[in-house]
Amino acid sequence: MKNKPFRPRPPYPSTRPYWAPPLGRRRMQVPDRVGCICVPLSVLEATSGIMRAFGEEQRECYVWWGGYFTASGDAQVLTAYCPDIATDYGRIHLRLGDLHAIHGALRERDQVLIAELHTHPPGAGGQNEVDAAHAAAPYPGFITVVVPDFAAPFFHDLRRCHVYEYVRDNRWRQLDASAIADKFTVEESFVQVRST
Repeated sequence: MKNKPFRPRPPYPSTRPYWAPPLGRRRMQVPDRVGCICVPLSVLEATSGIMRAFGEEQRECYVWWGGYFTASGDAQVLTAYCPDIATDYGRIHLRLGDLHAIHGALRERDQVLIAELHTHPPGAGGQNEVDAAHAAAPYPGFITVVVPDFAAPFFHDLRRCHVYEYVRDNRWRQLDASAIADKFTVEESFVQVRST
Protein backbone atom coordinates (compact mmCIF):
# COMPACT_ATOMS: atom_id res chain seq x y z
CA MET A 1 0.00 0.00 0.00
CA LYS A 2 1.51 3.29 -1.09
CA ASN A 3 1.53 6.33 1.15
CA LYS A 4 -0.58 9.10 -0.23
CA PRO A 5 1.31 12.32 -0.87
CA PHE A 6 0.83 14.91 1.85
CA ARG A 7 -1.63 17.59 0.89
CA PRO A 8 -2.03 20.49 3.25
CA ARG A 9 -5.59 21.08 4.31
CA PRO A 10 -7.16 24.28 3.11
CA PRO A 11 -7.60 26.88 5.85
CA TYR A 12 -10.89 26.84 7.66
CA PRO A 13 -13.19 29.58 6.27
CA SER A 14 -13.18 32.75 8.34
CA THR A 15 -16.70 33.81 7.37
CA ARG A 16 -20.01 32.20 8.19
CA PRO A 17 -21.49 29.89 5.57
CA TYR A 18 -24.75 31.84 5.18
CA TRP A 19 -26.41 35.01 6.47
CA ALA A 20 -29.39 34.61 8.75
CA PRO A 21 -31.98 37.30 9.43
CA PRO A 22 -31.27 39.48 12.49
CA LEU A 23 -32.58 38.23 15.82
CA GLY A 24 -33.12 41.71 17.24
CA ARG A 25 -30.19 41.55 19.66
CA ARG A 26 -29.31 45.19 18.93
CA ARG A 27 -32.72 46.26 20.27
CA MET A 28 -31.76 45.12 23.78
CA GLN A 29 -30.96 48.27 25.76
CA VAL A 30 -27.59 48.80 27.39
CA PRO A 31 -28.25 47.82 31.02
CA ASP A 32 -27.94 50.34 33.85
CA ARG A 33 -25.26 48.08 35.29
CA VAL A 34 -23.28 45.73 33.06
CA GLY A 35 -22.83 42.39 34.79
CA CYS A 36 -20.57 39.55 33.71
CA ILE A 37 -18.99 39.60 30.25
CA CYS A 38 -18.71 36.14 28.68
CA VAL A 39 -15.92 35.72 26.11
CA PRO A 40 -15.28 32.57 24.05
CA LEU A 41 -11.66 31.44 24.09
CA SER A 42 -11.80 31.48 20.26
CA VAL A 43 -12.38 35.27 20.35
CA LEU A 44 -9.42 35.69 22.71
CA GLU A 45 -7.30 33.59 20.35
CA ALA A 46 -8.38 35.52 17.26
CA THR A 47 -7.70 38.82 19.04
CA SER A 48 -4.30 37.56 20.16
CA GLY A 49 -3.40 36.51 16.63
CA ILE A 50 -4.09 39.87 15.03
CA MET A 51 -2.48 41.77 17.91
CA ARG A 52 0.71 39.72 17.64
CA ALA A 53 0.76 40.19 13.84
CA PHE A 54 0.65 43.96 14.33
CA GLY A 55 3.22 43.69 17.12
CA GLU A 56 5.66 41.86 14.86
CA GLU A 57 5.51 44.98 12.70
CA GLN A 58 6.16 47.11 15.83
CA ARG A 59 2.80 48.85 15.67
CA GLU A 60 -0.27 49.07 17.84
CA CYS A 61 -3.47 47.14 17.17
CA TYR A 62 -7.06 48.21 17.85
CA VAL A 63 -9.97 45.75 18.26
CA TRP A 64 -13.64 45.90 19.22
CA TRP A 65 -15.52 43.03 20.79
CA GLY A 66 -19.11 42.86 19.59
CA GLY A 67 -21.98 40.86 20.96
CA TYR A 68 -25.20 41.45 22.85
CA PHE A 69 -26.66 42.10 26.29
CA THR A 70 -28.93 39.64 28.02
CA ALA A 71 -32.13 40.55 29.86
CA SER A 72 -30.26 40.11 33.15
CA GLY A 73 -27.62 42.70 32.17
CA ASP A 74 -24.78 40.34 31.32
CA ALA A 75 -22.93 40.59 28.00
CA GLN A 76 -22.03 37.85 25.54
CA VAL A 77 -19.09 38.59 23.24
CA LEU A 78 -19.40 36.91 19.84
CA THR A 79 -16.95 38.54 17.44
CA ALA A 80 -13.66 40.47 17.33
CA TYR A 81 -13.55 43.39 14.89
CA CYS A 82 -10.23 44.84 13.74
CA PRO A 83 -10.26 47.86 11.43
CA ASP A 84 -7.87 47.66 8.51
CA ILE A 85 -6.02 50.89 9.29
CA ALA A 86 -2.42 52.09 9.39
CA THR A 87 -1.03 52.35 12.92
CA ASP A 88 2.35 53.25 14.39
CA TYR A 89 4.55 52.23 17.30
CA GLY A 90 2.74 54.41 19.83
CA ARG A 91 -0.26 55.69 17.91
CA ILE A 92 -3.65 54.64 16.59
CA HIS A 93 -5.81 57.11 14.73
CA LEU A 94 -9.28 56.22 13.50
CA ARG A 95 -10.99 58.50 11.04
CA LEU A 96 -14.74 59.00 11.05
CA GLY A 97 -15.06 56.66 8.05
CA ASP A 98 -13.21 53.93 9.97
CA LEU A 99 -15.65 54.22 12.88
CA HIS A 100 -18.63 54.14 10.50
CA ALA A 101 -17.24 50.99 8.88
CA ILE A 102 -16.85 49.17 12.22
CA HIS A 103 -20.33 50.22 13.35
CA GLY A 104 -21.68 49.01 10.00
CA ALA A 105 -20.02 45.62 10.53
CA LEU A 106 -21.67 45.42 13.98
CA ARG A 107 -25.08 46.30 12.51
CA GLU A 108 -24.72 43.68 9.76
CA ARG A 109 -24.26 41.03 12.45
CA ASP A 110 -26.97 42.39 14.78
CA GLN A 111 -24.38 43.14 17.48
CA VAL A 112 -23.45 46.01 19.80
CA LEU A 113 -20.07 47.16 21.06
CA ILE A 114 -19.19 45.48 24.36
CA ALA A 115 -15.49 46.37 24.77
CA GLU A 116 -12.60 48.04 22.98
CA LEU A 117 -9.05 46.74 23.18
CA HIS A 118 -5.71 48.00 21.98
CA THR A 119 -2.07 47.13 22.43
CA HIS A 120 0.70 49.22 23.90
CA PRO A 121 4.40 48.78 23.18
CA PRO A 122 6.72 47.33 25.83
CA GLY A 123 7.04 49.58 28.88
CA ALA A 124 4.15 51.86 27.91
CA GLY A 125 1.86 50.92 30.82
CA GLY A 126 -1.90 51.22 30.89
CA GLN A 127 -4.48 53.77 29.82
CA ASN A 128 -3.16 57.25 29.07
CA GLU A 129 -5.01 60.59 28.89
CA VAL A 130 -5.66 60.27 25.15
CA ASP A 131 -7.12 56.76 25.60
CA ALA A 132 -9.29 57.91 28.51
CA ALA A 133 -10.67 60.91 26.63
CA HIS A 134 -11.71 58.94 23.54
CA ALA A 135 -13.89 56.03 24.62
CA ALA A 136 -15.51 54.22 21.70
CA ALA A 137 -18.78 53.91 23.65
CA PRO A 138 -19.02 56.08 26.77
CA TYR A 139 -21.81 54.26 28.59
CA PRO A 140 -21.45 53.28 32.27
CA GLY A 141 -19.93 49.82 32.43
CA PHE A 142 -18.23 49.99 29.03
CA ILE A 143 -14.86 48.23 29.12
CA THR A 144 -11.53 49.16 27.60
CA VAL A 145 -8.56 46.80 27.73
CA VAL A 146 -4.95 47.84 27.18
CA VAL A 147 -2.89 44.80 26.24
CA PRO A 148 0.79 45.29 27.14
CA ASP A 149 3.90 44.39 25.11
CA PHE A 150 2.11 44.17 21.75
CA ALA A 151 0.35 41.02 23.11
CA ALA A 152 3.64 39.10 23.28
CA PRO A 153 4.04 36.22 23.69
CA PHE A 154 0.24 36.04 23.34
CA PHE A 155 -2.99 37.55 24.72
CA HIS A 156 -4.66 34.92 26.87
CA ASP A 157 -5.28 36.11 30.44
CA LEU A 158 -7.20 39.36 30.90
CA ARG A 159 -5.83 39.62 34.44
CA ARG A 160 -2.43 40.42 32.92
CA CYS A 161 -3.84 43.44 31.08
CA HIS A 162 -4.89 46.92 32.12
CA VAL A 163 -8.69 46.79 32.27
CA TYR A 164 -10.87 49.87 32.84
CA GLU A 165 -14.59 50.33 33.33
CA TYR A 166 -16.20 53.57 32.22
CA VAL A 167 -17.96 55.42 35.06
CA ARG A 168 -19.12 58.69 33.40
CA ASP A 169 -17.84 62.15 32.40
CA ASN A 170 -14.51 60.74 31.10
CA ARG A 171 -13.88 58.98 34.42
CA TRP A 172 -12.73 55.37 34.53
CA ARG A 173 -12.23 52.79 37.24
CA GLN A 174 -9.28 50.42 36.86
CA LEU A 175 -10.08 46.81 37.69
CA ASP A 176 -7.59 44.74 39.66
CA ALA A 177 -6.95 41.06 38.90
CA SER A 178 -9.73 39.90 41.24
CA ALA A 179 -12.30 42.30 39.75
CA ILE A 180 -11.26 41.26 36.22
CA ALA A 181 -11.84 37.59 37.10
CA ASP A 182 -15.26 38.53 38.49
CA LYS A 183 -16.17 40.65 35.44
CA PHE A 184 -15.07 38.26 32.67
CA THR A 185 -15.99 34.63 32.15
CA VAL A 186 -13.80 33.00 29.52
CA GLU A 187 -15.34 29.88 28.02
CA GLU A 188 -13.72 27.17 25.92
CA SER A 189 -14.94 26.94 22.34
CA PHE A 190 -14.39 23.18 22.12
CA VAL A 191 -14.24 20.45 24.76
CA GLN A 192 -13.52 16.83 23.92
CA VAL A 193 -15.25 14.59 26.45
CA ARG A 194 -14.19 11.00 27.07
CA SER A 195 -16.29 8.57 29.01
CA THR A 196 -14.70 6.83 31.99
